[in-house]
Parts: sequence; structure tokens; C-alpha cells
Amino acid sequence: MKFLEWIKQLYTPATCEELMARELDAARRDLLLAETALDYSESLVLYNKQRIQRLTEALKERLA
Repeated sequence: MKFLEWIKQLYTPATCEELMARELDAARRDLLLAETALDYSESLVLYNKQRIQRLTEALKERLA
């Protein structure tokens, strides 16, 4: 009996509320991915700034 109910559910159009809940869930996942990318990008910026500073100081010492 559960199989028939599952088949019936496949062919029943989703309600407006169900569609909104799916879209909200997708938006939350997208936000999580974007925040993860932001954390990664901020780390890369910090890494490269420190790298530039270290290399600049090392070059100044070699030329002095």
C-alpha cells in the first residue's frame, strides 16, 4: 500500500507552501556555500598579504 501512495504522491503537484519550503532550503544551502567561499577567500587574502610583507622585508634586508 505504501508503494501506491508513493506513486500517487509523485503525480500530485506540490503545494505553494511546499515549493516555498524547498526554495527556502535551497537558499539556506546557497548561503552556507557562499559563506564557506568567503571564509576561504578571506584566508587567501590574509595569506598573500603576509607573504608580500615577508618577501618585501627579506628583499630589503638583502639589498641593504
